[in-house]
Amino acid sequence: MALGILSEMAELLAANEVRRPRNMLVVANTNNGKTTVIDRLKALHPDVTDPDSDGVQMPVVKLNAPQSPDEDRFYNHILESLGAIYKIRAPKDAKFFQICRLLRDVGMKVLIFDEINNSLAGNMIQRQQMFNAIKSLSNELQRPIILTGTFEALVAVREDKQMQNRFPPSILPVWELDSTFLQLLASFESLMPLKQRSNLASEVLAPLLLAMCGGLIGELCELLKRAGKRAITSGRERISARLLLELDWVPPDQRDRQASAAEQGLSYRINYKEMVQRVQADEAEAQDEWDDDDAD
Repeated sequence: MALGILSEMAELLAANEVRRPRNMLVVANTNNGKTTVIDRLKALHPDVTDPDSDGVQMPVVKLNAPQSPDEDRFYNHILESLGAIYKIRAPKDAKFFQICRLLRDVGMKVLIFDEINNSLAGNMIQRQQMFNAIKSLSNELQRPIILTGTFEALVAVREDKQMQNRFPPSILPVWELDSTFLQLLASFESLMPLKQRSNLASEVLAPLLLAMCGGLIGELCELLKRAGKRAITSGRERISARLLLELDWVPPDQRDRQASAAEQGLSYRINYKEMVQRVQADEAEAQDEWDDDDAD
């Protein structure tokens, strides 16, 4: 999943300059690791100070997407993010070429706009203008651009045939109860400062954790952070099913229902037993499909 997408990004970074570079759209649910993956790419290819020029080489330039699809504001946002001095009333073309010059000067190999869905609040004409600006940057720089966003971003990109062709989607799926998820839990446990072993990847805890986090890695991180803190402050020094259920944690897919119940003055009870059974049933169904494929 994430490793495959990280590998694709590394290939883009290493690619030679071409007239129409290959780009990428990373799609995932909110809190499911998009930013984590690009931060990892940035960590693997960090900024380097150039002793000859006192400048900085930035092979990976990561920018948060602006809150508006307005083209002029888009250029202003990039220039401000790069710490550039610019004239706010300068023509858009002048800002565009200043951006290209700055990115070449820092040795940019890949340009990333994180959470591009934040820029989709405008009308279709504004979105089209911003998409045109992104395509123009890619053409002028002859370097890949990576966009990340939710499925709303995927829908918006598909409105533009050229964007759809030039930014093929790579989707980060939600986690499932499989060997990869168990390895993830083991990795988390190895980093936790608890005195006793919790065995997070056990048959008891793994499906419960998956049900509670909804298969989203950001939710899992926060859940384990809270559970670890409770384990330490309570003196138990390990995470158990009982401790997890004491956290009053609400799975992400049930928060709207809980809020609606609260607005009506109603209590909301989470049936974790049913959720765990559903997770285990999904795992069994997936295993049956694998077995059928092996038999064929």
